[in-house]
Amino acid sequence: MRESLTPARVLDAAAALLEREGVRRFSMRRLAAELAVAPTAIYWHVGNREALLDAIVERAGGILGAVDTAGASPAERILSTAASVAANIDRHRWLVELAHQRGVLLDLLGPARWAIAADLTAAGLTGTRVADATNAVMQLVGEHVTFERYAVDWPEQSVGPGARAGAGPGLDEETVLALARTPDRARTFTVMLRALVDGLLAPPSGGGPAPAR
Repeated sequence: MRESLTPARVLDAAAALLEREGVRRFSMRRLAAELAVAPTAIYWHVGNREALLDAIVERAGGILGAVDTAGASPAERILSTAASVAANIDRHRWLVELAHQRGVLLDLLGPARWAIAADLTAAGLTGTRVADATNAVMQLVGEHVTFERYAVDWPEQSVGPGARAGAGPGLDEETVLALARTPDRARTFTVMLRALVDGLLAPPSGGGPAPAR
């Protein structure tokens, strides 16, 4: 006997279809085919396409903002949270795209943003510095994941055989060899993130005590 149609079953199938094929290819007709029902049956249970997408976003609201934070110092905890958010966004790109289209992405990322802000505050930052630093960390994470999304289809980039020949004076052998290798984007992201966090936690140029590390 065919499984009866319920709102929960429709939402499960819609989320699976979105994750597999993306938001742009999603349609009620494609969803109806997945469920082997007429499109009108879906409208009856969950409303139109917009109502369905709203329900999916609401149900999945806790996914993007959920973070795993570890570390003893504020800096370690910020780095851990940021890495967790990056991995979370990468796993649920369809939800990011859907939430962005509906103008609620920052809302869904709220728990992660508040966690970073709390650790920045624990490190001694206040007011606008906390907001600016939180937004800087989240923007770096977002831009890295977005870049990786498109870079996955790019051909592998070679530094080229002339890399060592073009090495400038004063570079030691270890540096030359490292620069001759194709950059590891994941490693570079970690380096950028750590440099950003270190800079954000440094005392203002006017002096004053350094934040807790």
